[in-house]
Amino acid sequence: MISSRHCHSGLGVLAALAIAGCASTPSEPPPQPAARPSAPAPQPQPATETVPPGTPAAGSAAGAVPPGAAAVAAAPIVPERATQQFNQALTLLAAGKTQDAELELKTLIVAFPEFPAPHVNLGLMFLRAGRLPEAEQEFKAASERNAQDAPALNGLGLVYRRTGRFADAEHAYQQAIAADPAYAGAYRNLGVLYDLYLQAPERALPMYLRYQELSGGADKQVAEWIKDVSRRAGADHKPAEGKTQ
Repeated sequence: MISSRHCHSGLGVLAALAIAGCASTPSEPPPQPAARPSAPAPQPQPATETVPPGTPAAGSAAGAVPPGAAAVAAAPIVPERATQQFNQALTLLAAGKTQDAELELKTLIVAFPEFPAPHVNLGLMFLRAGRLPEAEQEFKAASERNAQDAPALNGLGLVYRRTGRFADAEHAYQQAIAADPAYAGAYRNLGVLYDLYLQAPERALPMYLRYQELSGGADKQVAEWIKDVSRRAGADHKPAEGKTQ
């Protein structure tokens, strides 16, 4: 059960969508949209997967593949027009013109359906507006285009947490971390989930510590949370020298 000291966090727009938490309570960090509509990471193809017509068969002279190696599809090139349109959408977001930004992102998705970043940013917009089913749909769409898209997986975790699906939220955050071990926000979100919602301070502590390590230890709010969960978990945590706590 969440105590009365726990407050709700909201979303704001400052050149990119961000989540602003309350001053003393663990809350979600800013989920950062991608800088550009990056191409999906190439994925290994299963052994039973059929290949497109015209693709040299494995072992042929034109496309020899070492035994046991999986064929990897080439990542599509991001057209300049897609980058410009995406940057225009972010500019509209920064100006608070969310309806125009939403239309721009949806137009971009129609023109370039293979890129996950527009879906991620639409998901963030819908998350901010409390349109959780739509946010979930967009984050899932981004994940379908790139299963290793950490911001999309992190966004799914936020949706699941807000809808009380804590086990799903935990799994989504863990997937984000597995996809990008340096994605700091997922550690912070997972720590918040363990701390406030699953009442497991001993599991929250390493998440907060890793977040501080990745973010340079500059988050004073999280430093206070570390002291609190250390006390509740019975841990004797001492701040590392040179780290801001």
